[in-house]
Amino acid sequence: MEFICKIAGQAGAGVMTTSRLMVKCFTRGGYNAVGYPEYPSLIRGGHNTVQVRISDKPVNTPLAHQELVIALNKDAVFYHMSTMSSGGAIIYDQMIDISKFSVRSDVKMYALPLAKLTADAGGTEQMKNTAALGAALGMIDYPFEILEQLMSDELAHKGPEVIKKNVGAARAGYDYVKSNSFPFEKKVKPISVGKKNIVITGNEAIALGSIKAGCKFYAAYPMTPASTILHAMIDNEKRFKLVVKQTEDEIAAINYAIGASFAGARSMVGTSGGGFALMAEALGFAAIAEVPIVIALAQRSGPSTGMPTWTEQGDLRFALHASQGDFPRVVLAPGDMQECFFLSALSHNLSGKYQVPVIILSDKFLSETVFSTAPFDHSKVKIEAGKIKSNLPALAPMARYKRYALSADGVSDRVLPGEPFGTHVATSYEHDETGFSSESFHMRVHQVQKRAKKLETLKHELPPPLIYGPKDAPISLVCWGSTKLTLIDALPLLENAGIKANIIHFTTVFPLHQADLEKLFKNTKTKIMVEANSSAQFAGVIRECSGIEMDFHFLKYDGRPFYPEQLLEQLQKLKAAGFKGNKEVIFVEKEDLEYFNPTRHGL
Repeated sequence: MEFICKIAGQAGAGVMTTSRLMVKCFTRGGYNAVGYPEYPSLIRGGHNTVQVRISDKPVNTPLAHQELVIALNKDAVFYHMSTMSSGGAIIYDQMIDISKFSVRSDVKMYALPLAKLTADAGGTEQMKNTAALGAALGMIDYPFEILEQLMSDELAHKGPEVIKKNVGAARAGYDYVKSNSFPFEKKVKPISVGKKNIVITGNEAIALGSIKAGCKFYAAYPMTPASTILHAMIDNEKRFKLVVKQTEDEIAAINYAIGASFAGARSMVGTSGGGFALMAEALGFAAIAEVPIVIALAQRSGPSTGMPTWTEQGDLRFALHASQGDFPRVVLAPGDMQECFFLSALSHNLSGKYQVPVIILSDKFLSETVFSTAPFDHSKVKIEAGKIKSNLPALAPMARYKRYALSADGVSDRVLPGEPFGTHVATSYEHDETGFSSESFHMRVHQVQKRAKKLETLKHELPPPLIYGPKDAPISLVCWGSTKLTLIDALPLLENAGIKANIIHFTTVFPLHQADLEKLFKNTKTKIMVEANSSAQFAGVIRECSGIEMDFHFLKYDGRPFYPEQLLEQLQKLKAAGFKGNKEVIFVEKEDLEYFNPTRHGL
């Protein structure tokens, strides 16, 4: 059983709040759910949408169509008519004039007195979205009691009067639909009330994984789509005794974090591409001073300001090469909520143990989409501090502590400020073993080689690529980060179409090792890289590390994630052509609605 609903309206109409309530409501009924948001880069106004997709089977991504639309303004009626399923329905306030719109004959249009229902229930104008939510649940015959209990839980901190008004508005919409004739074929019944899944975004999972791994300092300047990591850390600041700083800019944020890390606090910053650009110099400082730092880099469309609220995977090369000179770093790219949590925890351990920068590479789709997922198993997270030394032996007269002593594994013993006999210099200059700046040619070579050894030392702790689907499949869809979600949802579609394929998903995107890649791709016949950028960046990284070439590149960079239906369509075309033809396939949406400019459409 599957159901797809889109909630759409002007910013401020409660689209995001309503959608999260819907995802939680279905999750409590035992369903797997995903709520994918879209919104323009505007301070006020603009068209906001969230597609809520639920299923009794695992579900990970939005689809290119919907069965029900909750239209909170006239723009929503116009924009989403073309993507409605045949037999679908649009519910909207009867005060909205749609007489000038071309309405499809196979789509039901239901005008509801949402404003009146809300007022009669004692609610305010702003609660029309709540009445519409109740109406939507009534149309699919979903038990109102689940929504009522959810609202009581979610609004408990606002008091009984607020709960009463919201429940009343939702009940009014629900009862109105149930007592009038609004036929809709799809019905949704709970399958396992009380199932203990949680509802969370990627950014929230990254924040919680970091906290569990002992992160005590977080600094950031707000930047979409990383901002909600900051919100999540602030929400948990008192509970877990964190220090969270909203700084004046990203340069300050990373330098705050480096200072806190030098002092002994596990530290992290979060940003997107433009903010990461400002952090590049300090990233190199952390590397040469060997101060642990974790950076959550949530990608969006670039370059420059680009399309700030839309998704892309275009910052991989930037993450690999940011800051001048050669130095070790680790780049991890989670692909789902569990990986967001556990890879964030791993990032702090790797950074602390090996004294290297670790970058968590996410994207807008993964960062802000709401998913239902199994609760995280906190017992799997262990805090590993690495070589932090105390109770040092006394130094000989005129001797200095060798903070950067040459070592076989590339990791030198670290001491925290105030440790007797551990005083040392941490500098941005190349240095000798004590930390004092040095221009010795031999010491320069020794220190560069010492730092580089860390990548070889830590490689056994990096998660390997995982294969989903039959290992002997003739087609391998290769991906990294969030594109895994679309590919997993596409596998059943491909199987039904007679296309046998598997998925090879990388969460470690750097470092990669030639022998591992050669073994992984040894028996793969057709390799198709699927990534959301214009230059097949990860395909290039694999080629550089191993000489292995992808047979085809499936690329998308219009701002939206891949849809499973799109992948099926392209693979069918490729199969029909005997897997010959252009190496690059560019995915672009069929319609161009331009949510930024409704006047273009006369709305």
